[in-house]
This record gives sequence, C-alpha cells and structure tokens, in this order.
Amino acid sequence: MTFRKVRYLTVLLLVALLSISAISVDRLKANVTWLADPAREGRKAGSAGGGASAEYIAGKMRETGYSVQMQEFGGNRRNVIGRWGDADKYIVIGSHYDGQGRGFPSASDNAAGTAVVLELARELKDEGLPVSIVAIAFDDEEQGMNGSRYYVEHSPYPLENAVAAMVFDTLGRSFMDLSPWTLFVLGTEYSKELAGVVEKRARPEMLVAGTDLIGPRSDFTSFAVKHVPYLFFTDGTHKDYHGEGDTAAKVDYPHLAQDAAVIAQIAKDIGRLSTKPQYLDDPIYPKVETEALEKQFTQVERERKDLPAAYRLMFADLRTRLKTDTTREAPQMAATALLALATPRLSAMMLTFFLGPFYEGEKKTEIAIAIYEEAIKYSEDGAGRRELERKVKALRGGK
Repeated sequence: MTFRKVRYLTVLLLVALLSISAISVDRLKANVTWLADPAREGRKAGSAGGGASAEYIAGKMRETGYSVQMQEFGGNRRNVIGRWGDADKYIVIGSHYDGQGRGFPSASDNAAGTAVVLELARELKDEGLPVSIVAIAFDDEEQGMNGSRYYVEHSPYPLENAVAAMVFDTLGRSFMDLSPWTLFVLGTEYSKELAGVVEKRARPEMLVAGTDLIGPRSDFTSFAVKHVPYLFFTDGTHKDYHGEGDTAAKVDYPHLAQDAAVIAQIAKDIGRLSTKPQYLDDPIYPKVETEALEKQFTQVERERKDLPAAYRLMFADLRTRLKTDTTREAPQMAATALLALATPRLSAMMLTFFLGPFYEGEKKTEIAIAIYEEAIKYSEDGAGRRELERKVKALRGGK
C-alpha cells in the first residue's frame, strides 16, 4: 500500500473518530463540484452563475430545514441567509460563495468553504443547542467583502445577540502544497472564551495565530469591525490560488471533512458556553504562534530543495527575530514571507512593497537585494520591473 493510500485511510479514520458526525465527504464533494462547474462561470458577483449559485445554496438550506431569505444589495448581488432555532442568541457560520469569474473554478476559494457551511448547518441543527444557528453565504467578497459588510450593517437579527461569528475561506487544499495538513485558526486573540474552546479542541494539524498575520483578507473582518467575537478557519493559499487550476478535482475531500468535523465540535462548545464571549479591545496573542511559524519554515526548507535565496536568507533572519523580538513585527514579516512564497500571483507585490522595504529599513542590504531580485521574476509590469532593477543597482552601490 502506498503512503498516499495510507494517509487517505488515516484521514478517513480520523473523521470517524472525531465525533459521531453527520459530516459527509460525498456531500462536500457534490456541493463543491456543482459550485465549481464551468456552467457557473466562476460565480463572479452579479453574474448569472452567481445568481444560480445563490439559488442552489438556498435550496440546500431549505432541504435541511432552515428558514431562508435572500438579502439583496444591488447589482444582482445577494447574501443567502438561513436560520435554525428561535433562541435570541445565535452563532453565525459563514463563507463567501462568489468566485473569480469565467475561467476560474474557484473551488478551494471558496466553494469548499460554502460546502462546509452547508454541512455544519446540517450537523448543528439537531444538537439541541441553546442558541440559534444563522448560516450565511456571502456574495461579493472578492471585490472588497461587500456582502459581509452589507450584512453587518443590515442584519435581520441584532448583532448584539451574536455569540460568535465563525467564517471559512480557502479550504480543502494544503497550505503551500506542502505534504503536512494545516488548519489555521485565527481570532482567538480577541476573546478569552473562544480561545479556551479552541485550546480544548486543539489538534496537531491546527495552527493558532493572530489575525494580524494575514490582515483584513476575508469576511471575518466585517464582524471584527463591529466587535463581534470571531474565529476564522482556513487551510491557506496554494499554487492555484485565484488561478485557473483551482478545480474541484484538486480539493482533498477527506481532509475537508476532517476540518469540518473539528469546526463542528468547536461550534457546539461555543453554543454551550455558560457566558457570552466578550470581544477584547486589547488582543492576547497565542503563545504557540512563534513555534508554529518556525515549524512552517522548517517544513518548507525540507520540501523545497530549490528554495530561492531570498527566502533562505529571510527564514534564517526571521528565526532569530522570532526568538528575540517581542513586538508583532517579526511574526507579521514571517507570515508575509510564507504567503509570498505560497502565492506566486501575489509574491511580486508582497516582496516589492512589504518585505524588501522592511529589510532596507533594517540595513540588511544583502537580503533586500535578494528579495527585489526575486520580485523581478514575478513582476508582469515593465515599468515596475525596471524600477526594481534600478533599486537593486542602487543597493549594490551603483555598480
């Protein structure tokens, strides 16, 4: 039996052992496949494919027994909102369903997150939780989180009754296409109660970190602005992120089911908390964060034998900074370096405008030069490439 088959069977066993769960690999696959089908035209907000997807999601929620409403916010865009239960307090489970448009299947980002919402809606409704469940498929995240921003400003249910918002984005693919699976959990820094629940359900594949390491990149941001305690779950970016290769066939459904089962347990624990989680004005960042980032560096170096010089130099420097720097700067730069490597389509921007200037400011000229030379490889703009070349020449002393 091959290692791949052993790993596949192990994941299936883990899913079964996590809980006696209604999470279905087959349903996850069927929903992702339908949403990511070329007939949906990439589910771009306002498109016919996006509208068809909203109707499909609404139908699945109704089949599960949820009361459903469409929240229109102009331009043929709509959030799909389903509710189960009559308790005033509620938990939000949400993801965006819009994608990149024609030619881009947008399976991991974010048909997979939407499929998880549908599975959780089914799983949580029969738990007898003392809170209601509000399941939301947000539209138009890709153009600036417009759907979730509209929702928090026009919520049909008082936001002060939201116990927590659990948001899912870019699931079902391994971060950076590495062999170990990683489920990132962000947002615990803003709620002691949610941090306690996540710590209770911690698993080896979970990486708990501060949300500032990725910035306002998904729909959790809309709830954070309103000081609703939140958790954000993602498997991270990969080589096909926002690309034509983000197909349903590349989603790892057993691992996606494993993630959904863990998230379901966390949601149940939150629903049964004796006190409502409070949003912290001053975040308390997870202690395990530094070790987790260093572990990612080690795994990348182990699997990427052709790791570019810029990243080898940054990783070595950042390891030292993570041990000695008590500010948020070191973990933020470490996360930015990992994301730049993980996402070729965004690497030029991250290298040019964040990592390069950081090392210039630190007077680490050798690292800055290596970073800008790496950025040149991915720069598609002629003027931008020439500017980077001039910058490298200047850093070399004009030689």
